[in-house]
Amino acid sequence: MYINEFKAELIRAKERIKQNSFLWAYPIALALQKSPYFLAIQWLIECLQIYLYEFKSPRISELNKYIQQARDLSNILTFLQCNEIAQEIWYLSGRDEIQTAIARLWWSISAFNNGKEHGGIMEVVAAIELILPDTSNCLLLDRYLQVAVKIYEEYESQN
Repeated sequence: MYINEFKAELIRAKERIKQNSFLWAYPIALALQKSPYFLAIQWLIECLQIYLYEFKSPRISELNKYIQQARDLSNILTFLQCNEIAQEIWYLSGRDEIQTAIARLWWSISAFNNGKEHGGIMEVVAAIELILPDTSNCLLLDRYLQVAVKIYEEYESQN
């Protein structure tokens, strides 16, 4: 997929949001996954960081360590290890959208590591959509989409 096609997909995502379409992020995550799957994970990680700092979560230090651990993809963990981390996050007290989305990040990595690409994409999509609770928040949406373009462009420029 060329960058112009990818950007066209982002425009269609905005249209799907306006129509209150469920799974608006699916085609974006799928396009990123067609490259190495870590691009979809990278998009989710960047969006999680944006959300965490945008809403100034009082749990930044507690939750950010799990995001940073996921960012280090050179430390490949097994399916079971990723699943254990996801469950650990899921059962932390005071679960909210960001905590749930970070658990889904780890379930996504777990699914990809287990060869379940569709499951991995669906976890990415669920997490992204959780951290855009108000689809009329165009500024946050635009930041998420800009990050997707940046990730895609960086990958394409290296290949």
